[in-house]
Amino acid sequence: MKEIKGKRIARIMVLSLFIGLFSMTGVITTQPVTNTPVVTEVKAATMGQKNALRRAKNYLSIMAFSKKGLIKQLKFEGYTTKEANYAVKHCKANWKKQAVKKAKNYLDMMSFSKSGLLKQLKFEGFTTAEAKYAIKKVYK
Repeated sequence: MKEIKGKRIARIMVLSLFIGLFSMTGVITTQPVTNTPVVTEVKAATMGQKNALRRAKNYLSIMAFSKKGLIKQLKFEGYTTKEANYAVKHCKANWKKQAVKKAKNYLDMMSFSKSGLLKQLKFEGFTTAEAKYAIKKVYK
């Protein structure tokens, strides 16, 4: 029995040594165990944020916007940067699809070369990836 207990203690010591070494190197991090529940605070949206979000959704239902373009429009209307950013983050827009819509709108109104349309979409605030995605979709 003493031999089994000795082996168990030896294993625990070796395991403790490895855990100690790994935690010093950053491979394993240990956190203290407490019986206190962790409470994360979730802040409710302000009235301004809610209004900006409602306005953003309204805009997106009518016309296509880039993320930057929508923030710019909301700020133009008097929403703060914080409110506009909240709206853009929570409006659940697919910015690639917005780029495709905007590209189609442009092509319905006038002719564009691929490079010209790319420049125009980037000017509107779409990222290069979003603009290239849109061009790939509309020039099938």
